[in-house]
Amino acid sequence: MEQQEHRTIQMLQEAERETRKQLILTAALTLFGEKQISKVGMRDIAGEAGISPALIYRHFEDQDELFIEAFVKKSKEMIANFETTLSSQQIVSIEKIAKEFIHYLLNHPYFFRMMTYFMLDHTLTEKHLDQFNMAIRELLSIFDSGFELSGLKKDVRLHSHALLSALNGVMITFHHYPGRSEDETEAHINKIVALIASLFVNA
Repeated sequence: MEQQEHRTIQMLQEAERETRKQLILTAALTLFGEKQISKVGMRDIAGEAGISPALIYRHFEDQDELFIEAFVKKSKEMIANFETTLSSQQIVSIEKIAKEFIHYLLNHPYFFRMMTYFMLDHTLTEKHLDQFNMAIRELLSIFDSGFELSGLKKDVRLHSHALLSALNGVMITFHHYPGRSEDETEAHINKIVALIASLFVNA
């Protein structure tokens, strides 16, 4: 009986720890999506999460570790969303993959801004950079599969890099285009994405 109670207490403590960790990650995602990563401090994240800064260091060694775990968490969600959507379609084209990528970013603006701020403003230690690159490679493998299904035999990963760069560029350029509603913006972006996809396939 005493052993069972001990296990129950341990399980409750682990659940509480995981809940607190997810709370910290959610707060970090919000702040990393609002301003440059270098301008977000651990105290800022603690304030957003409603906890003391000391509690963050029980879960994360430093800001880089917190950033990369938040980034990987959202990347895995995006990839799972990709796989669910694309598995339901009989034909997986570059255009469909590109539009699904854009659709996800439009519906998760904090993640898009977080990714953009990182590309423009931040460097990681080698350990954390490996985790970041692994997450990006998982995403690129989906692009790779689209190009391979379209018949591309050479420089597949290079094409995936180029497509990812082009799509991010479209988002940066038109995400907040003056004078357009959100629906108009998405429709315009999708037209550009369709054109880019056709250029890649025809090339």
